Amino acid sequence: MKNKKAFFTTKWITYTAMLTALVIATCAIPPVYIPGLTGGVYWCDCIIIIAAFLLDPVASLVVGGVGTLFYDMVFGNAVMAPVSLLIHGLQAAVISVLLHFAFPKKFKKLEPVWAGISAVVGALVVIGGYFLYYWTIAPLMFPDKSYGLTYAAVRIPRNIIQEIIGIAIAMVICYATTFKQQLAKSHLLPDFKGEVLQKQNAPTTNTQGAIEEEN
Repeated sequence: MKNKKAFFTTKWITYTAMLTALVIATCAIPPVYIPGLTGGVYWCDCIIIIAAFLLDPVASLVVGGVGTLFYDMVFGNAVMAPVSLLIHGLQAAVISVLLHFAFPKKFKKLEPVWAGISAVVGALVVIGGYFLYYWTIAPLMFPDKSYGLTYAAVRIPRNIIQEIIGIAIAMVICYATTFKQQLAKSHLLPDFKGEVLQKQNAPTTNTQGAIEEEN
């Protein structure tokens, strides 16, 4: 599959679709309600962060944003769909940009450290994004509900816990195990520089050739 600026290989499309589906599935897992906290703790952030660790910023944005958007649309919370698209899409894209572009490649052994830092920055995007939404936008959309600064502040601990759980699970899967290394050794780790960022002057013989990749 190609457009005027980039090629999207079968691997890119497969990983993006698969992880987007996993985000929807983990969103559907019943949340954990902790006494004293407003709202439940959901499990989708671990998949969003894993996607950002593995994929390029464009694919990560799709996984985080579209995955949570579809969940909200399918499970009857459509009013939150645009909010989820923006916040979780930005979360994943920020993590991917920091990890894959800002991290010096010569310090490869420190990648887990940089991945953790990137994930924390992504968590701040989520925590800050929902805080701003419930403080400024939600009161205008739902004037009959008790949204506002106090409600937004009360939700912060719940979001912090959710992000800590998501980061911990993603870090364990990608860096405390050999999961990511095995993907790389088997030539299954997405190489977004070769799959998404190829310029228009790359070979364009036919559609089939455009979606095939060289390992």
